[in-house]
Amino acid sequence: MAELTRHQLGALLLSALRDRGMGVRDLFEGRQEPLSWFFRVVAYDQSELDILESGALDTLHAPSAMVELVVDELALGLANIGTEGLATYLAQPEGDVPDRDELELDSEVMLGFVHIDVAPPALWLDERESNPSRNDALASRLSKVAQDVGAVSDTAEVHIEGALDPDGGWSDPRESVRPAGVAVHFSFDIPLVGTGKRELAEVFSRAAEAACEAVEGMRSVFRGDTD
Repeated sequence: MAELTRHQLGALLLSALRDRGMGVRDLFEGRQEPLSWFFRVVAYDQSELDILESGALDTLHAPSAMVELVVDELALGLANIGTEGLATYLAQPEGDVPDRDELELDSEVMLGFVHIDVAPPALWLDERESNPSRNDALASRLSKVAQDVGAVSDTAEVHIEGALDPDGGWSDPRESVRPAGVAVHFSFDIPLVGTGKRELAEVFSRAAEAACEAVEGMRSVFRGDTD
């Protein structure tokens, strides 16, 4: 792997999103653990984001994708220096211990992950009429989006949180439950072994494509939610 920093990885991910017509805002980075760094953005269709940033709208009611890159900084360091560089940090082994030139990186170790959560705007859920049949139809449509888009990902999930609506009465909870939180989740693995700049670009391209298609899939789910 050509030597890359965590911020260069973030720049590659942003470039992949732009190539798919996605604009970003609310960029944020931080740490979850001492050696775990994350970079997070909220991505929208660029044309819709342009309208918001022009001042024509105060609030953008459009589906969005929370895109998060998580990097294991120790793994990133190993990817940059390789086993030969790692050997310079090790004491001379004794006994039946592999020689330095026999060191290998574990193929199961991940350099990082890309996580994507695509959700509708809250207004769409607030304005949506809720009943058991429509809730089931919504879940089915979301599952289809996850299956169609998730073919290029390593993990695909549908998340639906329910809330009881007091206006609907408390005697039959099933009749009163309305979706209060909806998201389709995808994740992409970035292996430590065999990942170079080209492989990174390929993973980020797949992730950006999934984000773009899932945003449009979420839009179609709610536009067609008339059952």
